[in-house]
Amino acid sequence: MLSPRENYLIAARGGKPEYVPSFIEDSVVFHPPFWLDSNPDFFNIKWVENEYGRMPSEDWRAMTDISQWRETAKFPDLSKMDWEAMIKDKVPNIPEDKVKISMVNTEGIFLIPANMLGWVDALCTIHEEPEQLIEFIEAITDFLVEEIKYEQKYFKPDIMFFGDDVASTTGPFISKKTWDEMYKPYFKRMCDAIHESGALAEFHCCGNTGYLIEEFLNIGVDICQLPEPNDELMAMKKRYGNRLVITGGWDRHGAGSKPGASEDVVRQSVRTAIDDYGKDGALIFWDGGIIGNSEDAKQKMKWVMDELHNYGRQIYR
Repeated sequence: MLSPRENYLIAARGGKPEYVPSFIEDSVVFHPPFWLDSNPDFFNIKWVENEYGRMPSEDWRAMTDISQWRETAKFPDLSKMDWEAMIKDKVPNIPEDKVKISMVNTEGIFLIPANMLGWVDALCTIHEEPEQLIEFIEAITDFLVEEIKYEQKYFKPDIMFFGDDVASTTGPFISKKTWDEMYKPYFKRMCDAIHESGALAEFHCCGNTGYLIEEFLNIGVDICQLPEPNDELMAMKKRYGNRLVITGGWDRHGAGSKPGASEDVVRQSVRTAIDDYGKDGALIFWDGGIIGNSEDAKQKMKWVMDELHNYGRQIYR
């Protein structure tokens, strides 16, 4: 029998494993703490946090104009950090049978400016001050590529995930033209740096990705993390088959996610995810959406994981 790590990596590379792997159970994730250690952070973004997550404060702006990014962003010196101590503190015991995953960051060249300026001003900046924005995007990319090199040197992950929430539940925030001209070259540079380090590249975008799925594959992404399940994603899956590897699959807005959903509905939502996106492999299951500490959320999570263990271990027999 394969170890969880061996099984997971077969799926991650587009193959059919012995059973459907679980992102939650079969991996160990390292995320450098300097992204979370200060508030405001090194981009001067203030954060608020509750049981549902961590979000930028609506009452604060890190800067009021994109031209202020040079004096506002205070990139930390990665060469002066004790990477071995950071890793030991955050992931002190790494079982050999778990996949090692490094989270570069999922708030990157798109979300950082949005979080600093506010959404309206940031989206206007794309059209009104593209030269200044591109210079900031280049600086963020330089930093993230350097981070990738340090994480590979000291953590040696099997998979590194990066990306940005460049899509909402209704579709991408940006046009194909804007993607091509302002974002694609820099995301490709990060993807190439991950591959050069020897790891698989996973792109996080937990929205209705639309045309972007094809773009992620075009820049060399190996795994797409948490794309919104819908007819368009199904069409992409049919078109690309096991070239489109997905971490996720579960419909975070479907019937199984609703408060008070019955056990039968929740269990069916797991089977649907596996049937739709992993019947031939290339799926790493992750609910990606059950949050909070309510009894309903806890019960739902138990049903989801139990069904994954039952149905997910039968599907490839």
